[in-house]
Amino acid sequence: MTEVEITTPRGVRLSATLTEPVDARGAVVVFAHSFLGDRHSGGRFDKLAGAYRAAGYSTLRFDFSGCGLSDDDSVTIAHQVEDLRSVCAWLADRGYQRQVLHAHSFGAVTALRARPPQVNTMVLTSPITGPMLFDWSQIFSPEQLDELEKHGATRIPDDSDGPREWFVITRETLADLSLNDPVDLLSELPYPVLIVFDADDVELDIVSQAQENFAIMPDGSRIHVAHECYFSDLEQTDTLIELSTRWATNKVPARIGKPAAS
Repeated sequence: MTEVEITTPRGVRLSATLTEPVDARGAVVVFAHSFLGDRHSGGRFDKLAGAYRAAGYSTLRFDFSGCGLSDDDSVTIAHQVEDLRSVCAWLADRGYQRQVLHAHSFGAVTALRARPPQVNTMVLTSPITGPMLFDWSQIFSPEQLDELEKHGATRIPDDSDGPREWFVITRETLADLSLNDPVDLLSELPYPVLIVFDADDVELDIVSQAQENFAIMPDGSRIHVAHECYFSDLEQTDTLIELSTRWATNKVPARIGKPAAS
């Protein structure tokens, strides 16, 4: 396991963990976390990464800018798209031309908008694929809403165990969260994708959104709803692990031999 830094074209430093098992065979899985999350995704990405490595893949988990241990930045889809493309290009420069992208929740919005050319398929868990309605007054304090109105940005405390104290969001962030067009996100993808929902997602509109737009997804894509599983419980991730690793090995088989740096 190696802690690495990847610098984006706008000069922001991204903090990441690259793990290359001795028996890895030249393909890598990149993880894209959700809104105001980090590379661990509540431990889910750590467990998934271990399963992918057992299947022969290297893994890279990273913090989007403004999150985790990466440099401070406002949290917007535009920034995260550049972050993700930078990460995938950096891996390609190390010889990883075969990449699987595993994205969660709003991280899937970033993945679908970024579409890094080095990526060969995606696994999207609990993805947002269409518009969402939010009552911002139930999410932000009056003071935060006033700051957004007057200054275009506000800070949200980071209550996680890491050293980060604040996230910075902008009016653009609110649009990123609520205004997504399924045609823009799902059509003309260059490869089939796997979408996986759990029991928590069934109560939300995100499952029906994806199902209603399945026809515009590439041939060979799949939507799986695990009605019996709650993936937020790390003890109930066996189904997710099986689906994800099977999809990766079928679509981007790990090759024999270490990657040759370009």
